[in-house]
Amino acid sequence: MTDTNLDSWLDLFHKQGIHPRQIAILQTIDVGYNSTVYLLSLDGMEYAVKMYAERFNGTDVCLHERSQTLKARTSIPDAVPHIYFYSTHTDNGFHREILVMERVFGVPLTHDVFDDHVFDELVTVLKRLHRTEARTGPALDERVRLVHCREVLLQFLQDDAVLASERVANHFDALQRYYLEREEIFRRPRTIIHGDLWWDNILVDDGRIRLIDWLESSEQEYCRDLAQFKIGVLNEVLDVASSQRFFEKLVNAYREEFEDKTIFERIRYYLPILFLEEAFYIPFTFFPWEIKYREDAEAFRRRFVDYYERSESFFKHVQKPS
Repeated sequence: MTDTNLDSWLDLFHKQGIHPRQIAILQTIDVGYNSTVYLLSLDGMEYAVKMYAERFNGTDVCLHERSQTLKARTSIPDAVPHIYFYSTHTDNGFHREILVMERVFGVPLTHDVFDDHVFDELVTVLKRLHRTEARTGPALDERVRLVHCREVLLQFLQDDAVLASERVANHFDALQRYYLEREEIFRRPRTIIHGDLWWDNILVDDGRIRLIDWLESSEQEYCRDLAQFKIGVLNEVLDVASSQRFFEKLVNAYREEFEDKTIFERIRYYLPILFLEEAFYIPFTFFPWEIKYREDAEAFRRRFVDYYERSESFFKHVQKPS
């Protein structure tokens, strides 16, 4: 089935009991590794329709994003798109999943729209999201995450000598020691986190904030979201001085709101970990990762080394005696 085959789209909707008289693909909104988002007109009404890549092999991913989006809407309904329905289709093991959502207006949070007012509005939204304690699902064990992360990265380095395996192993050893020495402070209540706070997942419409793409959302402690915000927004759209100023303002707002005395100690751990996860995004996400790697190996190496060195440099910096 091609993405522009309208008969196949209609078939997907019919399987859910939806029978539009007219359907038209107006434009492609976003193309990512995991999915493609289209602007569709169903009987003259416009919707955002997310079509997931077939490699997910079933409905788990679609249902996960739907579930997490609905959970987030309980805390911040005005900042999360409404979901109308989802549809799945399976034919000889070929799975196609779509999520039909409200069309969200706004522009991505770039340097041109970033200012103190937008920042304050965004922090207000995030604090509301993180104020709701999550109680479902197993707690994430960071020790298990570290072991898994280390195994994946060292396996990757066996196939590409872009960095010495010993160097990466030593970095992980240092991160593990830091975590184990402070394990008690990481036993925090879990909240719903967005999990992918990059500038293009935050839309601004006349000062109003909307958060899109909840595929990476989970129930963890909010410092992961704050560290991701530093990497994916502040570092990406602002200069170094402004990024640091707004980051300190963010941390102070959370420290006061949640009476969180160890917030920066935890962010010191999550920031280098998330830099590593960004460095190895392709081998973490794609199995076999070599398919994407071969598309532009040199660009991948540059991205990998850049994020890895940020992780290493940041962690060495914060470990210096005060």
